[in-house]
Amino acid sequence: MSRVLLIGHGYDAPFPDRVRLFLQAQGRAYDEIAPCNGDALPESFDDIAAVVIYGGAQEIYQTDLYPYLADEHAFTRRLVAADIPVLGLCLGAQCIAYAHGAEVTTRSDSAYEFGYYDVTPTEAGHDFLPDGPARMPQWHWHYAALPEGAELLAHSELFPTQAFRLGSAYGFQFHPEVTPEIMRFWQDLDGAPYGRPGSQTRDEQDRHLAEQDARIDRWFNAFLTEFFA
Repeated sequence: MSRVLLIGHGYDAPFPDRVRLFLQAQGRAYDEIAPCNGDALPESFDDIAAVVIYGGAQEIYQTDLYPYLADEHAFTRRLVAADIPVLGLCLGAQCIAYAHGAEVTTRSDSAYEFGYYDVTPTEAGHDFLPDGPARMPQWHWHYAALPEGAELLAHSELFPTQAFRLGSAYGFQFHPEVTPEIMRFWQDLDGAPYGRPGSQTRDEQDRHLAEQDARIDRWFNAFLTEFFA
């Protein structure tokens, strides 16, 4: 039976995210690997139905410091060339873009998105976000330019590339997989970037979480239903 492959970067919370919860509810088999911990990327795609590439604190172009990232870039190019569905989340989206020649950079004012921010569909993204702008969980300060041949689906006020589609791949700079438990885990981390330009206060985050989480869950589960079909 074909399987779903989840690629982590050593920064998973101790709670299942919405991708894992969805797959468990559907009874879908999945494998988890972390090249950062020495796990090998598959050589064959014969039994792989889809791949999800998660986020991480690495910077996607730091291949000298993290040689496994270069392997992930090559692996991602092969997946897209083979027309295998790929979902990149935050660093994973940057991996898809960077692997296909796009620049990954920061804003000149070093602004972050840490909290919940409006993601606005482009003209091409109306089917992607049919209800219009959605306030999504975020934690990043890098973003990717749009790779050649990709279609921009959504942007935010601070970062122009929030979602794109490139062949069989989707890249999301935002984090719809994040549950309330994971957000609270993030909020309590020593490295949480409170006070940085663009970052929300904890009170702001808590208010947005309470108001938006159910909508995020419905939207992402609908997306996953199509993505894993």
